[in-house]
Amino acid sequence: MYIPKETKHVRHRRSAKQRAKQTRFGIILALLVILLSAVWAMRQSDAALQTTASSVKLLQHDLQSLWQWSDGQLRGGSEAASWTLRWNVTGRSGTMQELVRIYFADEKGAAIARVEKNEGKTVTGTIPKYGGLVSISLIQADEQSEQLMVLLETNRLFPLTKSSLLQASSDISEELAFISASFTSSMKVQGYTEQKQVSQRLVKLTNASLVDRYEDGGTISETYYTRMLRSAIAVENGKAANFQIAVNHEKSTNNTALTIGIPVITGDYSVSAAETAQAAIKN
Repeated sequence: MYIPKETKHVRHRRSAKQRAKQTRFGIILALLVILLSAVWAMRQSDAALQTTASSVKLLQHDLQSLWQWSDGQLRGGSEAASWTLRWNVTGRSGTMQELVRIYFADEKGAAIARVEKNEGKTVTGTIPKYGGLVSISLIQADEQSEQLMVLLETNRLFPLTKSSLLQASSDISEELAFISASFTSSMKVQGYTEQKQVSQRLVKLTNASLVDRYEDGGTISETYYTRMLRSAIAVENGKAANFQIAVNHEKSTNNTALTIGIPVITGDYSVSAAETAQAAIKN
């Protein structure tokens, strides 16, 4: 019986030239991966910067428009009014702590006096370079992210001009952009008015169309949409709104208070309440 001999597998050793070729291929592949990763990161960074720039420009445009429209309606003009700017921010875990460190420090890096409330979830303090009271509040948090609200409330201890308010809003927005490109903004102005038909005057200035209206006691609130503003929010029935006017007759002072918000009013309609808060800050 014939039994074939066992066949041994012959290993073919690669030549030095083949090994060098394979090494070069591996290096090229690794460099290509690094290059593609860098391109992706740059595109992501550019997209974030564009989003941030768009958010800042939107705020500046609408703030300048509101200043101009309210100037002729308020007693003493826009400079005598109380202004509140609000930013809603979404950032990674630790964002609040980082914002507190950035905002509550002077030009030399020294800490600015601040007050912590709500078990440290709200930090407030008067910051001269922003011309008012800055508040940072932690709204919601999990292991990976935080949702925050940042407020700037003007203070009569500091001179208020359109340029100073625009600069403060720009500075705060740019600082936010370093931490998180994801933020939205809103604003309101409060003061007393001598105008008898102030809502009609504002509607004429803004060429706005009525979206909603309600009356409650001495307060009349009207919500509008105007193409002259860049911000907007969705409301009922598929409509959009970006301009709210509230006229409130204060029995305690016998004055007519005017509050204007973009895109809507947040907080109290009462001017006397705002002035009381400012007096508390001063003291």
